[in-house]
Amino acid sequence: MTEITVYYRKMGKERSEVLLRLAASRFTGIPPGEFEILREPGKKPLFLRPPDLFTSVSHSGGVWAAAFSREFPVGLDIQKSVAPLRRDKIALRYFHPEEARAVLSDPDPDAAFCRIWCRKEAVSKQPGRGIDAEFSSFDTTRAGDGITPVSAYGSDLFSADFSLPGFPDLFASAAAPRPLLVLPVLFT
Repeated sequence: MTEITVYYRKMGKERSEVLLRLAASRFTGIPPGEFEILREPGKKPLFLRPPDLFTSVSHSGGVWAAAFSREFPVGLDIQKSVAPLRRDKIALRYFHPEEARAVLSDPDPDAAFCRIWCRKEAVSKQPGRGIDAEFSSFDTTRAGDGITPVSAYGSDLFSADFSLPGFPDLFASAAAPRPLLVLPVLFT
């Protein structure tokens, strides 16, 4: 099982790039100023230096988080546990039919929606896709344990749900091309 490290913290006045450099420095031991990062609108950050550092960034509910790997691209999403007002319509439109059924039949449909949305975003961010036409084509209802694959975007991806200690109102999920274990690290 592969370990993915997720650094997280309450958002302050720092820009996301500053937080990304600080977290990457903690992960690698490289000084923050030595990273070269390519940022394109709508895409996840790409480390040009060092080239073997992969990341995915997410923020919600006043919390910022970044997942890191030295082996392969990763996906990360965190979501505040508040479902949108049009939860059922969104689930029926953007979720796989099994996921929509899971939301509509769950005793706590808001939590089910947030958990599935979080997994789907993490899985879609892993290959750098985001929400696109294929977002509803894959089913994450049996995923989330880090070892059950999700067939998405032409390959098997693995997602692991985890908690961020100190922030019980957030759902969190990470995705990778191999079975994974997530290590959340609070940093200041």
